[in-house]
Amino acid sequence: MEIVRRTFFQFVAGATAASAIPVRSARTEEANKPARVATGLLAMWQSTAWLGVESGIFKKYDVDVSVPAVAVGGPQAAARLIHGDVEFAHTGVLPVAEEVLKGSDIVILATPTTEFPNQFVMTQKEITALSQLGGRKVGVLSETGQTSVATRITIEKAGVTAAYLPLVTFDRIFSALAAGEIDAGVLPVDLRFVGASRHGWNAFPIYEFGAPSIFATTRRLITSDRELVMNVMRGFVDTIHVFKTQPDLVVPLLQRYLGIADRGAAEELYRYHVPVFQRVPKPLLGNLQNIRNVLTAKYPAAASLKETDISDGSFIEALEHDGFIERLWQSVESRR
Repeated sequence: MEIVRRTFFQFVAGATAASAIPVRSARTEEANKPARVATGLLAMWQSTAWLGVESGIFKKYDVDVSVPAVAVGGPQAAARLIHGDVEFAHTGVLPVAEEVLKGSDIVILATPTTEFPNQFVMTQKEITALSQLGGRKVGVLSETGQTSVATRITIEKAGVTAAYLPLVTFDRIFSALAAGEIDAGVLPVDLRFVGASRHGWNAFPIYEFGAPSIFATTRRLITSDRELVMNVMRGFVDTIHVFKTQPDLVVPLLQRYLGIADRGAAEELYRYHVPVFQRVPKPLLGNLQNIRNVLTAKYPAAASLKETDISDGSFIEALEHDGFIERLWQSVESRR
């Protein structure tokens, strides 16, 4: 069955629009320090690192970033970071908090977006209420990821318990739902519209933790190479700036990343996301009490978990205080 999105792990190399952004690094490309990123989800709100790579932005700041692990799941992205397979990860607050409570080395650097309705429980068209999912099959990404936990909470709040099937990627959930193999599944906002228009599926926003997705590293990397972390964060913030201000560059890249063939649909999704990306992506974790509530039964120490236990805002604060972020936006305003 042909669907709008290609297989999520179809990962095409090359940066067709890289020349649109001037590279000002004083180093040679060979001298740039390498840095690898893992992402939990293949979604527009977790596209920042990939966009920065494909558009050549990170090389402006003397780093050679790659994204070797895409849509591996939130807990798996965090695990790869902790094990040293990558230096950075885009994941959720919940996997980070759980790993910190387990004694692992991981720390949040930024929250690129505010919290917004970005994921939905999609049901077959004959299922018109979440309360009808009792005992039914529901596709989720993993056993313990933030999205999967939020999906369970959403359905439990309707007073029923479902059977959850970990399917790893949104693409597999979409295909299983289209084939009638599951009764419902969690899908991102882009596939929410596709599913409703093509199959008549019903959409129910999932429970929000009050904590957006985050960009993380390890404290040991901060200690051993603070300059590398700072340069990656410069590129990360610059990429958010480009995302919000250069649609002609960004939309085609997002089409390739997400496998969206329809330019109009991609532009609609882009406009939906632009307001939620933050100019100053400080690691503001929203209602951390929700995270505590989820984890306290398993980790009693979660009851006293603080933002400073799981985040380091010094990099974004430094970029704000030294005028880096203001200069990015002044360059846009001066062209108007």
